[in-house]
Amino acid sequence: MIPNAFQQLGNNAFAAGDYSAALRYYQKALDGSRGDPDQLADLYGNIGNVYGATGQIEQAIDCYKKAVEILRRGEDYARLGITYVNIGNLHADRGEVDQAVHFYKQGALLLEREKRWENLIILYGNFSMTLLKKSELSQALDYAEKGMALAKQLNRPALLADASHRLAKAKGANGEIDQAQRLSESAQALYAGQKNEMGCAATLYHQTSLHEQKGNLEGAIRCLEQVVAIDEKYGLPKLNENQARLSRLRVLRNSSSPQKPT
Repeated sequence: MIPNAFQQLGNNAFAAGDYSAALRYYQKALDGSRGDPDQLADLYGNIGNVYGATGQIEQAIDCYKKAVEILRRGEDYARLGITYVNIGNLHADRGEVDQAVHFYKQGALLLEREKRWENLIILYGNFSMTLLKKSELSQALDYAEKGMALAKQLNRPALLADASHRLAKAKGANGEIDQAQRLSESAQALYAGQKNEMGCAATLYHQTSLHEQKGNLEGAIRCLEQVVAIDEKYGLPKLNENQARLSRLRVLRNSSSPQKPT
């Protein structure tokens, strides 16, 4: 079987979540490769994606860096920018904020130069969330607003939902609670329209915190109940944590409710 066929089989397996099969096919494609730079860069990037998806971060970064060297030599700046973003995402996932920012900045320069708007929307959102972890709140808001502006230009529901959610998070962190609430509800509606329950859960979880900040326990409970229902449906890892938080909110609500005379 020719390397391109193995690569396509790897792509299909990766999309289906069969990461061991994807890695096996990508490795066969790599073994049969004849040194074509484009294909090698793709394969190293694909293998990096598999390692990243399975939590093997060091191996993923090593593969991405191999792709970086090839893309630099070929002056393929768009794909190079995307690869820098992938490396930044891995560092962000590991809590290595400064390293993530370093690669995000390199990625942003190249993607802006190449006018890769869709990639930039995703990058700006990730960059914003990472800057929030550094407590650089105004810069986080700037990047989230840039992402939202681009998402409005492209006018694609999935991108608008993600950009709205990230801008809501940045607004909330900057104390603009009412605006954050409106943006989060808008993102939730967009996610619901796409039947994206994970997106809905993320926005509802954020709204829970916003309601708490405003002292609206009923609103917080209503949102978190919906999050817990999604957690239960899919067996998500934060189910027990969210159930415990919901119980605490209910106790707090009941203790703060006026007692009826007996």
